Amino acid sequence: MDDAQSNPLDQVWRALADPTRRGLLDLLRTGPKTTGQLVEAVPALTRFGVMKHLGVLEEAGLLTVSRQGRQRFNHLNAVPLRQVYERWVSKYEDTWAGSLLSLKRLAERKEQAMSVKLTEAPARVAHVETEISINAKPGTVYTAFTEDFAEWFYESEESKKTRPAHFEAKLGGRVYVKDQNGKENMMATVNMIQPGKKMRLKGDFTMPQAFIANVTIEFHEDGAGTRVHISHRMAGEFYDEMPSEFEEGWQDGLQKLKQLVEA
Repeated sequence: MDDAQSNPLDQVWRALADPTRRGLLDLLRTGPKTTGQLVEAVPALTRFGVMKHLGVLEEAGLLTVSRQGRQRFNHLNAVPLRQVYERWVSKYEDTWAGSLLSLKRLAERKEQAMSVKLTEAPARVAHVETEISINAKPGTVYTAFTEDFAEWFYESEESKKTRPAHFEAKLGGRVYVKDQNGKENMMATVNMIQPGKKMRLKGDFTMPQAFIANVTIEFHEDGAGTRVHISHRMAGEFYDEMPSEFEEGWQDGLQKLKQLVEA
């Protein structure tokens, strides 16, 4: 008796044994393809060679054909694959197999995501500190720091006018800039505050990258004056010059604060 007659699924196994035919089925997973499209996708074979493989798949029931005018469309028929599956996989094993495949896909997605983070956008950390002595009492300096924030925290005279900065001196308060059109851009929020002594800010400081900074500002009594100390810790995606740019920015701002208070 012929093998195909004794077991109709033998033709399916033989059809799937060839890697080229499996490749053709993979191409059909996304939808029907014309024979011409399949020929272009397998440049190593002639049109006759591709047609021969398609014939084997069609005989095994893995492929159905429809025609539109002069074009032949090839469709994947998954029924024989399902028959193979149901013959050798019980419902109990199906549950375990499905769970293991889900775990495999989840692990591969996480591995891919981790690979992207490590190779394309590596996380970094940096810490800069700066301080300045101001000839005024801590309470006076603290008040100028918060209430006159726009008078000393700016990049240029132009930005001072067009994008003034604002500081809300309270827990959860916003530190932000607002342009002439009313557009607001958050820099940080106040996460801890001891009026006249210490505060901590947390935010992305308008950086477009995946970036976060924790900034601690302390006001220490220093003889007849005040020593303002800033500790700026940052983590995430940032370029090499960013830490030094933040340090220079704070130094520039504190110098303007000193001039404002002592004047």
